Amino acid sequence: MLVAFFILLFVSGTGAAAEIIVQPGSSIQKAVNGSTSGDIITIKPGTYIENINVAKGNLTIRSESGNPDNTIIKAKSSGANVFLLQGSNIKITGLKIMGATRSGYSGICLSSCSNCIIENNKILSNCYGIYVLRSKGDTLSKNTATNNKDYGIVLGTATSNTLSGNKAINNGRGIHVGSSDGNTFSGNTIQGSSVYGLYVCPRSDSNQIYNNYFNDTNMTIRNGIGNYYYTTKASGTNIVGGPYIGGNFWGKPDGTGFSNTAVDNNGDGISDSAYKNITGSIYSDNLPLVNKSEKIKPIAAFSASPTSGKAPLNVTFTDSSTGSPTAWKWTFGDGTNSTIKNPTHKYSKAGNYTVALTVSNSAGSSTTTKTNYIKVTATTIKPVASFTSNVTSGKVPLNVAFTDKSTGTPTAWKWSFGDGTNSTAKNPTHKYSKAGNYTVALTATNAVGSNTTTKTNYIKVSGTSSQTPVAAFSASPTSGNTPLNVIFTDSSTGSPTTWRWNFGDGTSATVKTPVHTYSTAGSYSVTLKVGNSTGNNTTTKSSYIKVTAKNTTNATIPVVSFWGSRTSGTAPLTITFTDASTNTPTSWYWSFGDGTYSTVQRPRHTYSKAGTYSVTLKASNAAGTGTKTRANYIKIT
Repeated sequence: MLVAFFILLFVSGTGAAAEIIVQPGSSIQKAVNGSTSGDIITIKPGTYIENINVAKGNLTIRSESGNPDNTIIKAKSSGANVFLLQGSNIKITGLKIMGATRSGYSGICLSSCSNCIIENNKILSNCYGIYVLRSKGDTLSKNTATNNKDYGIVLGTATSNTLSGNKAINNGRGIHVGSSDGNTFSGNTIQGSSVYGLYVCPRSDSNQIYNNYFNDTNMTIRNGIGNYYYTTKASGTNIVGGPYIGGNFWGKPDGTGFSNTAVDNNGDGISDSAYKNITGSIYSDNLPLVNKSEKIKPIAAFSASPTSGKAPLNVTFTDSSTGSPTAWKWTFGDGTNSTIKNPTHKYSKAGNYTVALTVSNSAGSSTTTKTNYIKVTATTIKPVASFTSNVTSGKVPLNVAFTDKSTGTPTAWKWSFGDGTNSTAKNPTHKYSKAGNYTVALTATNAVGSNTTTKTNYIKVSGTSSQTPVAAFSASPTSGNTPLNVIFTDSSTGSPTTWRWNFGDGTSATVKTPVHTYSTAGSYSVTLKVGNSTGNNTTTKSSYIKVTAKNTTNATIPVVSFWGSRTSGTAPLTITFTDASTNTPTSWYWSFGDGTYSTVQRPRHTYSKAGTYSVTLKASNAAGTGTKTRANYIKIT
C-alpha cells in the first residue's frame, strides 16, 4: 500500500487524541489496531473490503463525508460480522455496511458493549443488520437497515438501550426484541418485512415503545412485564405529522390496519379509542396515532443494488422516501422511465448514469438526484460454453442436474437435452423417461456473442431393473403416545414398482412412503410386500411399533405455532422451519405441501419445484395433538 494513514494530533488539557485518516487501499483494521483511547478514525470515500474487530473502547470510526453512500464497507468473509464491537464508548457513523450474508452474522454486532453510538449508517444485504447482544446503554439512531435476510435490527439480552429515528425496511424481520429489558424505542419506521415487522418476546420487560411507524402485515408482541406502547400525551410533531406525541402508528400495507381506519373526530392526530388488540399481548396503546400522511409532503430518497457492473446490468431500485408518497417517477439516465415504487431496470450499454426519483402525494412532491450513480462497464469477452452434470448414466426414470460452467459471464442459456426438450434456465434439472443415449448441447450468450458446446451420447439411460426386489423398510418414530403418527420409508432394493403395507392394526396402504396414525395403545407388527415384473418379496418386523396410551394428567394440548426461515425464493430453495408451539410438545409431524413429511422439531426442507405450498404442523404431548396450517405459505419460483 502506498498510503496507509495520515495522523493529525488534537491536543487538549488532558492529553493528545489523534485523528487517523484511512485512504482507499489501506486497512481500517490496521487503523483500529494502531489507535489509542480517544482517537478518531476518519475514512475517506471509497470501497473497503474487510471484516473489522474493534476490541478497545473510547474510539470513533466515521466517514469523512458523513454520507453512507460513498463510504462502503463490504465483508471480505461473508461468514463473519462486518463490524464486531467488543468495547465501550465506541461510535460508528456515516458508513454503508454490507456482505455478512452467512446465517447469524451481522453488518454491525455489538457484543457485551456499553454506551456505544451507532448513527447515520446504512446496513444492507446481511443476514442481520444490527445485532445488539448482551449490551447495555447503547444508542442506535438514524440508521437504515434494509434488505437484510433475517433481521433488520435484533436485540438479544440487551438492556437500557435507546433506538430512535431508525428505519427497518424490506427485511425478513424488522425489529426483534428477545429477552431484553428497559429499552426505549421511539421515532422508528418499520415496513415491508416479509415475515413480521416487530416481535417482542415474553421475556422482554419494562420496554417503552412509542411514536413509531409500523406498517407491516404481521406484528407479534408477547406480554412480558411492564412494557408500555405509549407515552404521556405531549405537544410535538409525531412520526406521521400529527400535533401530539402519544402512542404508535399501527398500519398495514393494504390500508386495513388500526391506525389506517381509526376515528379521530377532534383532529388531534390521535385515535378516539385505544388500540386494545395488539397481536398476542395483554397491553394496549391508549394513544394510537392516526394517518396524517396525506398532509405531509414526501421527501424523496432511494437506494440501488448493484450500483456498478458489466452490461447488461440489472439494477433493483428501492424507494426509501418518507412522508408516505402515493406516486413515483424514476428517470434512469438512459432515456427510460418508470412509475412503479421499486422498479428493476436493465442497463444494456456501458456508461455512467444519473438517476432521479420524484415522489408525490396530495400534499406535494419532492425530487432527489444521484449524479453518475450507476456505473456500467462493457462486457468484452464472448462466453465459452461448458457444463457438467451430477450423473451421466442410470435407469429410467433418470433425473439429471446440469450445471453451467461457462466462462465469459453469459447472460442467457439454451439447453438441448437430446430427447426433443429444451430449457433456458442456468442450471436446469431434467428427467429422462425412456432408455437411450442422449446428446446434450448448451449455447451460452452475452452481449458480445454466443458459443455452443455439444457432448455426444453424454447421458446413457438404461431400462428398468430385471431383478426381483428385496423388501426393506424403516419407520420414524417407532414408539410414543396415542395418537402416534408414523412415517414408513421403503428402502427395498431391486426397483420395486408396487408396495403393500400391513400396519398390524387391521389397516393397510399401497403407496411407497405411507404415513399412518396409530390410535390405540399396543405393540404392532408391520409387513411390507414389494413387487415388480420379475416377482415379489415380503419382510415383517414383529412388535416394531410400540404405542402407549397418552397420560393427560397435568398436561395441556399444545398450541401450535411455527415459522420458516424464508417464505419465498427460486427453486431449489432450502428452508429451515422452527416450531414455536407452547405447552411443551413432545412429538412433531410436519407436512410440507409437496408430498413430503418430517417428525423432527426443527426440520430443514428443500423445495425442488416451483409452486405455492401450504405447510401443516401437528404438535403432540401427553394431553393430545394441536394442529396449525399456513395456507399458501411457501412461494417458489
